[in-house]
Amino acid sequence: MTHRICKSDADELLPHFQRLGRTLLAPNTEPRTGLAQLFEHETAEFDLNYAFLSHIDLEKETERFEIVHGCHETLQPGTAVPLSKTYCRKTIADPEGTLAVSDALAEGWEDDPAYETFKLASYLGTTVSVTDELYGTLCFADTTARDEPLIDTEKALVEIYSQWIEYILALWDDPPTRKTRVDTIAGRAISSEAIDSMMDALTSPTRRSILMTLLGGTTETSIDTLERRLNYENERIGLRHLHLPKLASSGYIEWDIQTDTVSRGPRFTEVEPLVQLLEEYETALPE
Repeated sequence: MTHRICKSDADELLPHFQRLGRTLLAPNTEPRTGLAQLFEHETAEFDLNYAFLSHIDLEKETERFEIVHGCHETLQPGTAVPLSKTYCRKTIADPEGTLAVSDALAEGWEDDPAYETFKLASYLGTTVSVTDELYGTLCFADTTARDEPLIDTEKALVEIYSQWIEYILALWDDPPTRKTRVDTIAGRAISSEAIDSMMDALTSPTRRSILMTLLGGTTETSIDTLERRLNYENERIGLRHLHLPKLASSGYIEWDIQTDTVSRGPRFTEVEPLVQLLEEYETALPE
């Protein structure tokens, strides 16, 4: 069964990511608990019974399972296995850093040491990095083959979840490398008010478009450029009278009326990770 959101239109993306944001970034929820809740929800959506976050030690050539969802004999929290016997060895070797296996036996995995060790017939995994260095992998898997083959948008979706986890790991003073428990996002919990502000800002496709123009190396853009991105006259009217003032008052942009330009505001970095995720997913979502 293909993930529901991968068969939905773009209007359903924001509510989906909003629910995830409240799960992963809620200030009163431990990161470990948030990830466990994510795994519980998304295993059902992907129709894959197991999910895990792992840490990979390239020097020792081991993979350690940090957070695991589902009852599996070998996939146990705190268990370390030789990297050579894992599916994830091929994930981290893949140029895109993502591997999808819909039917392991049909795809020639029968004699692979990973299949012999875990007996996973379906697998969807992607790399997780912290400060540009490999941390481990985020994976969903099952001992049965998928009824419907894994598709590119599902790969894109798990890559987005990986970036959420990278963002969370970057906030931890002591990431859970070779540990099985992390209790707090020390001193940097995101308030519910901040989450509400971000989600409110991103509710409008026009405001999302404005913020997306400031991603990457672009730190300033002209109003003319923004207007050319909008399809309808009422959107162009709302740009100056509604959307720009709202984003400016939230601190996500700075609007210079004299030069008629928009640049990153003091709070742009707060919303930037979510804007990046939405842009990447909208790019991957087929028309």
